[in-house]
Amino acid sequence: MQTPDEWLADFERKVADLQQKATEFKSHVEAAGATERSESVTVTVAASGALLDLKLEDSALRKSASELASEILALTRQARQSAAVGVAQAFQPLGGDAAVVQRIPVPEPVEADSTAPKRPVVRDDDDFGDETVVLRDADKW
Repeated sequence: MQTPDEWLADFERKVADLQQKATEFKSHVEAAGATERSESVTVTVAASGALLDLKLEDSALRKSASELASEILALTRQARQSAAVGVAQAFQPLGGDAAVVQRIPVPEPVEADSTAPKRPVVRDDDDFGDETVVLRDADKW
């Protein structure tokens, strides 16, 4: 059985160890952001996945708007994936499950397809009719 002084010394060691691990964890999480690059686009995200920086080379402006948007979104998904893995790995020194990293879903690569149909325009009509309720000048009373 421990004396009160031994118990207190043991407790203080555990607290110091937890403070050390918390400091390391914080620095690992802060460093878990990620950057992904292509020849014309660079995307940087924070550990949370929030977009921090987007850089476009002049060559990016030669692409169509839909191609550029698809490339930016694909790189952003890849960077968020890398950031999520980094955050999961930051938990390992705290006793986190190493298998967590393997359970993070990998997003499917998205190819830019200029022949893909556009999204349909969704009309928000309360009456579900095709008639307009806006009066023309000739219809004003």
